[in-house]
Amino acid sequence: MSKVFSNWSGLVRSKPAEVRSIRNIADAQAAVAEANSRGCCIRVAGTTHSHYPLVHADDGLILRTDEWCGAPKVDAGGSSATLVAGTKLKAIGEPLWEAGFSLANQGDIDVQSIAGLIGTGVHGTGRAQRSISDAVCGVSLVSAEGDVVTTQGQPELLEALRLNLGAFGIVTEVSLRLLPAYYLHEHSWLEPVPAIMERIDQLTTATRHFEFFWRPDSDLALAKALHPHPGAVDDMPAHEGQYVDRAYRVFPSVRENKHTEMEYSVPAAEGPACFARLRELMRTRFPEVTWAVEYRTLAADDGWISTARGRDTVTISIHQAFDQPYEAFFRASEILFREHAGRPHWGKMHYLSANELADEHPGTWERFWRAQTELDPRGLFLNPYLRRIAGR
Repeated sequence: MSKVFSNWSGLVRSKPAEVRSIRNIADAQAAVAEANSRGCCIRVAGTTHSHYPLVHADDGLILRTDEWCGAPKVDAGGSSATLVAGTKLKAIGEPLWEAGFSLANQGDIDVQSIAGLIGTGVHGTGRAQRSISDAVCGVSLVSAEGDVVTTQGQPELLEALRLNLGAFGIVTEVSLRLLPAYYLHEHSWLEPVPAIMERIDQLTTATRHFEFFWRPDSDLALAKALHPHPGAVDDMPAHEGQYVDRAYRVFPSVRENKHTEMEYSVPAAEGPACFARLRELMRTRFPEVTWAVEYRTLAADDGWISTARGRDTVTISIHQAFDQPYEAFFRASEILFREHAGRPHWGKMHYLSANELADEHPGTWERFWRAQTELDPRGLFLNPYLRRIAGR
């Protein structure tokens, strides 16, 4: 009998025919050959931090990449680094620093695999900052035919693979553009959320990275502002809630409490009004939900299926404990987000159809799935959920 495989929260569960660890290209090619022989799908799991059923694979083959990792290969002249796909984000900060570089931006956790980051469009915060996918300058993968395919000389494929849902093949390496190594100053504080929202434009422009977490039970917001600093490391004991450290140490937080999550990106101008309506929704209809709501910003980009495509963005994330009911709250919130032209995060819960998703990415949605079909015509890397949103 197949064993149950689940994501990090335990809420996305499936019974694959096999869960297999891969360590190199030969292992990946062997898995492709076997899946083709069995006629089953392949899904690749990094840290399993996705809340959407991307790694669901009943009767399929789930590949784990935890042991497929390595040190960054830095191209100092090109200000870039090539990273082994299974390597965790938290493992690259120090070696990049020692080589004189940092990532331009990170999210608030650093446990994901490199392939997972670009599979779901992971981002941090900052009005002038784009997602990690925007920094991708090269990708290599093992295709459905078992061939090693690279994006070199293939700009259309590069655009598709920047944010790829794991639908094109087994990603083996990712190259990212870098910045010279830098320090960050963090200032965090608690403040009533109405006061934060009164000056939200000021706060999001005053520093390079700003976000807050609103606690519905207290109506307080934990605000967090990060800004480049000349260094060096400084605990700043005389200044409560402030310190200076290397950027890769400042960006992430420890978030171990298991939960499920929905995140929508709305046009930046809609962000305050959308948050105000969500706050009212939670206080009136869902007062039992006490998990924090996260509010971040993101610059416009041109990624084919990016949630920030063509527009500066505010991202709003809602959460619920893994062992508590969430669907009614998430569905009601999704209606609200959609009324503010929201687009769902690819690694978090949503209930949209293929047609609704296509409407959010006119023109580029078709280009994305056309590129996927060209590389994987039989849909080896598509589970039922991806087939549904692809309209196949």
